[in-house]
Amino acid sequence: MLGIITLVVALGAQIALLVYQMITKNHQKKTRNIMRLAAFCIFLLLLIVNVYWWGFRWIGLFVLLSILAVIGLISLIRKKQDVTEFKPFKAILICINSCILFAFAIIPGLMFPQFQPIEATGKYDVKTVSVTLTDDKRIEAYSEEEENRKLTIQFWYPENTTDENMPLVIFSHGSFGYRGSNMSTFEDLASNGYVVCSIDHSYHSFFAKHMDDTMTTVNIDFLNDAVSITNNEYDVEYAFNLTHEWLELRKADMSYVLNEIIDNKSGNIPEYICSMIDYEKIGLTGHSLGGATAAQLGRELDIIDAVIVIDGTMLGEGIEFKNNAELLDTRVYPVPLLNLYNEEHYHDAMNQGIAYNNISASRNAIEAYDVVIKGSGHLNFTDLPLFSPALAKLLGTGDVDSRYCIEMMNHIILDFFDYTLKQQGELDLKTEY
Repeated sequence: MLGIITLVVALGAQIALLVYQMITKNHQKKTRNIMRLAAFCIFLLLLIVNVYWWGFRWIGLFVLLSILAVIGLISLIRKKQDVTEFKPFKAILICINSCILFAFAIIPGLMFPQFQPIEATGKYDVKTVSVTLTDDKRIEAYSEEEENRKLTIQFWYPENTTDENMPLVIFSHGSFGYRGSNMSTFEDLASNGYVVCSIDHSYHSFFAKHMDDTMTTVNIDFLNDAVSITNNEYDVEYAFNLTHEWLELRKADMSYVLNEIIDNKSGNIPEYICSMIDYEKIGLTGHSLGGATAAQLGRELDIIDAVIVIDGTMLGEGIEFKNNAELLDTRVYPVPLLNLYNEEHYHDAMNQGIAYNNISASRNAIEAYDVVIKGSGHLNFTDLPLFSPALAKLLGTGDVDSRYCIEMMNHIILDFFDYTLKQQGELDLKTEY
């Protein structure tokens, strides 16, 4: 809303000045310069009183207003008289150019509106630290250079806790997500006495900012393939093989990170983080492809105690593609499992029944829950709808209130991990929210 108001005021001021110029048949240079100075001062005041939050949203507008204010101040000091013959076409052209400049400067504020962060529900203050690890046993498949795979991870943890040891939760983001995609979830868990680690899967994340000031961006082939598979453009068997390749890469990433946290052989993970963790209580979770990764490692690693799949298909349950069909794993799923679905995904899963990967795993699990938030879409299970509602809508959200959906998701995740990892309270999950 603030971005829209800002755009309307900025464009309205330019149009009003144009109308005044037309009426007076004068370019009104002095008036324009006074408006420039006034606009800068008002914007600066609103920044100071926190109506506008300083950051990337408003830097462009601040720079534009600063430049115009300097130009206006110099012109007023020189006291040049506006004796130029009035030319309507020139005035209109200047107005159009100004409107375009202001529109471009305000776009970040429109695309990424200010929002109140979701409050963490726990009693602890939360701190965060990032670490970049290099797996010297793997060559980076997405790079043309002969380099080892580099992963940046970020921890959220409680500050000044009196608890000696806390459960560890590791998160894997979805296709072209990033390690901060569910920050409200991480902060909520940490505030309630968890150590949370989120992984940037290099070249699968939209961007990964490493601690050595380098950056890797999403691999275009991976991006195109992910979109094509989502749109059912690929042969079923080809899609099966390709997604399992991605799953193997993600599993290797998550396993490597888990081993590094446990052993800290590289010494890169702060010792105070390692000393906080109860290694007998480890949960895995992830969104979309990240959820599939968490689920498969829940099958394969004995040290995992609980898994949450956030709106993802459990790809690893498909163990073979034979006779033009996917053969599903029928072994017991060995740890408590929670599947959290968007509404369309849930109905599709229920319609397929045990022929669908997640439902099959739930039926075979020692303990499992399938939960849907009504009206939700795929991206409602990240923080993106708060950060950029327009972009999230474009990529896939439902009609549910975004803040409600995230808060409910965080509540469900906390309750499940409290029950399975901390053995606290009773788990009273509904099927539908």
